[in-house]
Formats: sequence, C-alpha cells, structure tokens
Amino acid sequence: MVLNVLAKRGDFVPSSPELATEVEEHLCDALSPIAEHYSTSNPLWITKHALSTVHGCEAHHVASRDSFAWTIASVRGTVAHKAIEILINTRTPRSPGEYVDDALDRIVESERGTASDFIASLSPGEQADLRSQVVDLVTKYEDSFPKLEMRWRPVVESNAKVELFGGAVVMSTRADLVIGAPGSKVIIDIKSSRIMASHREDLRFYSLVETLRSRQSPRLTATFSLETQRIDAEDVSLSTLSVAVHRLVQGAQLLHELDQEKRAPTRRSGSTCYWCPLADTCNEGQEFLTGDRDA
Repeated sequence: MVLNVLAKRGDFVPSSPELATEVEEHLCDALSPIAEHYSTSNPLWITKHALSTVHGCEAHHVASRDSFAWTIASVRGTVAHKAIEILINTRTPRSPGEYVDDALDRIVESERGTASDFIASLSPGEQADLRSQVVDLVTKYEDSFPKLEMRWRPVVESNAKVELFGGAVVMSTRADLVIGAPGSKVIIDIKSSRIMASHREDLRFYSLVETLRSRQSPRLTATFSLETQRIDAEDVSLSTLSVAVHRLVQGAQLLHELDQEKRAPTRRSGSTCYWCPLADTCNEGQEFLTGDRDA
C-alpha cells in the first residue's frame, strides 16, 4: 500500500525552473515590508515549528519560544526517529530491539544536555516502558514501510535552508526522510502518533523550501504514522505551493508582530495545552483540559 502511494505515475512531468522563479518573486514581494526590519546579523528565522505554533496559540508560541521541556511522548519520537535512521543506513539486518538499543546508546552518548538527561532521569521501570514503546513503533515501521533501495537515494534527517533578502529572512527545514532525485523528490515526515490535518500544512512548507533551494519542486509529500501504519500523501503543485506561500507570509507577519511586541499574543486552546507552560494559569487552556469548553 505505502509503495503504491509513493510510486511515480507514468504521466508525471517535473516542474520547470520558471515555476521556482515565479514563486520566489511572489514570496519576496509579499515579505518585503517585513524583511526591512531584519538583517543578516538579526534574521527572521522561519521553521516548521515556528509557523505551526504561531498559527495556533500565540501565547503558547511566545511562552515556549526559548524553552523546551521533554516528555515521554517527545523523547519516544526522538528515539524512534534515531532507531529508524540507523535501520535505514545499516546493511546487515538486525532486530527492532537492537536498533532501539543502539539509538538509546547514541542519544545518551552524543546528546548530553538534551534528551539524554531526560532519559537518565527516568526510573528503570519508566526506561523499560519507553524502550518497549519504541520497539513497537520500529517493528511497525519494518512491517509496513517498504525497504528502501539505494537507487532511490534515501536520505534521513535531510536539512534544507533558503536565505532571502541577503539573509535577512531564513527558512529552514529538516525532513525525516527524502527519496528521489531533484525534480522527483518525495519528502516524508514520520510521526510516532496519528496523522493530523496540520501535517499537510507542515509539508507544504517543506515543499516550498525545496522548490526555492533546488529550483525544482518535489513530486510528492507524505506523512507516515507509525502508530496507525497509515500514509497520507499529497501531490506538489502550483496550488499547494501557493497555499504554502500564503501561510508563510501570514506566519511571518505574526512572528514579526510578536517579535517586536507590537501587541499582546492571542490565546487559542488546542492540543498544545497538554504541554504548554501556561496551562496552569490560562483560563482557555484549563477549560480545554477539563473538557468544560462551554464554560
């Protein structure tokens, strides 16, 4: 099923460099009034996370901008991604448990001060439970995701960056998995939890950055859920890129307003309330968490 979704159609035609030029010109025209407030030494840095949070609850975005607290859910995803990265790049087959143990070892050894400290703070029972959950996710990946052939040019944790206005505006992405050559790339986000509508919006931003960087748009973007073993894919087109440009420009304006403290951030309840540092003192968040949305 997954392979059928990712397969290239016989009528596929790569985008032209002119499309990238058109998209870039439109984006620069829209961002010009914002870019003049930034510089190479003080750029407006735009990422998937920044766009996602600022389009959600602005108060959460501001409160969590310079802080991050690990949770079991977030560290589970980190370990799962590392284990899958090792799986994809290991030529000799091993068991899911061995991939997970290797991932845990590498995180503890190389990421001191981040996930490693959180994992070390867990009790032996909690660490065993974390390992069990990640082994389950990696097993599901092996059971449902096709084995990647080297001729597909798979790259894990692939970084891409585009600088506009001489570096005053920077757009940065880090894709979980990219397969294919320029002009025919498939960008895949691997989620440990279920698929949500916002994931398509995230991947449209990835498509936009790749289009501007390589001057050719990707062929397809997809979100693969380890939890449900389901894939959600979307063809990349002028329409999806236009939507990405509109969302990015709106997000850049919001980021600028909050960065310059031009107004107080708005509050909007949602799933981020579960890990928001403001949850204990936010009326909207408390109503959402308690289920009393009509109060």
